[in-house]
Amino acid sequence: MTNIDANGRIQLPLAIRYGLNLCSGDKIAVDQLGDGTIILKKIEGEENLACRDRSQDRMKESAHS
Repeated sequence: MTNIDANGRIQLPLAIRYGLNLCSGDKIAVDQLGDGTIILKKIEGEENLACRDRSQDRMKESAHS
């Protein structure tokens, strides 16, 4: 569960950001189905490679804890 702030922003849960290797500045496509379901899709790119490496390292550390 998350909230929308006054500027229309939402914060994705940490587990989702780690699971999708999302980093600050990544692009996400937003779409809506007829039933009101909202779909977020990560747009792949070569930006933030160092951030992705750090994110993967954190996920490995969490798995071993």
